[in-house]
Amino acid sequence: MIKDCKSAKNPNAYRTKHQAEYQLHDSLKKELQDLGITKIPSSNRIQKRIEHLESEQAATVREKQELQKKQKTLDIIQQNFTVLLNAPHISNNDINRTVAPPLQH
Repeated sequence: MIKDCKSAKNPNAYRTKHQAEYQLHDSLKKELQDLGITKIPSSNRIQKRIEHLESEQAATVREKQELQKKQKTLDIIQQNFTVLLNAPHISNNDINRTVAPPLQH
């Protein structure tokens, strides 16, 4: 927009015609400056950052899936321990009654 103004035959008329766009540009520039952003990165740099973030996201999704598999395994182990701990206790007397008597010679 600013480049177009500089190359226009009548820059003042161009600026007047596009006043709303200039105001938007100025307000956005001020907002960015208030946030500490003085230079907007190039589109190539932004694209590389997007690709990097997408790669990180894919790796994080894979890691989450692996952790979910491990969590399932741990849940099963915990259930098995709970069943074993809640099972009725067998005393030595009960074991002796269920074991066959020793063979006689």
